[in-house]
Parts: sequence; C-alpha cells; structure tokens
Amino acid sequence: MNARHLELFQLNDPQVIIQPHETEAETSSDNSKSTFDLCKDDGEVVGYVKTWIHEDGFAGFVHFDPDGNVVDWQVCSKPGTDASIN
Repeated sequence: MNARHLELFQLNDPQVIIQPHETEAETSSDNSKSTFDLCKDDGEVVGYVKTWIHEDGFAGFVHFDPDGNVVDWQVCSKPGTDASIN
C-alpha cells in the first residue's frame, strides 16, 4: 500500500475505516496502484476504492459499493489538485 494514494480521495462517511485490500497486503509489486477496503467498526466491508498514481502526476480513484457499482470517481493531473473530472 502506498500512503500517497490515500491523499487522492475524501470519503463522505468519516465513520468508515480504510484498510488495505487482502490481495494488496500480499503483493506490493506495483506501487502505482492500490486497493483499499472500506469497513465499518465491526469489520463489515461496505465498499472499496481503487487508486492509481502515474510518474507524470496523473492520478485518480474509483469508489465502489460492496456489489461493485461505482459510487464516485475522480482523476486529476496531480494528487491533491482540484483539476478533477468526474
């Protein structure tokens, strides 16, 4: 997991705990992409987020619900900028 990826997205629900996805914790061969589970306090997964950051600064995220439906997505030219498209 790359902590820079967490800077890419802001969740609407501050009660959600962000954890590395199981497969993400096992493999770290590609630092440009990360997947996070969004969990309640009891550990129930209520969604997930996939993020990416390229060397040239192009970055983004996709927020999915537990069924794989897109909830939100954004891309930006540099992490943390407001030049996003969604």
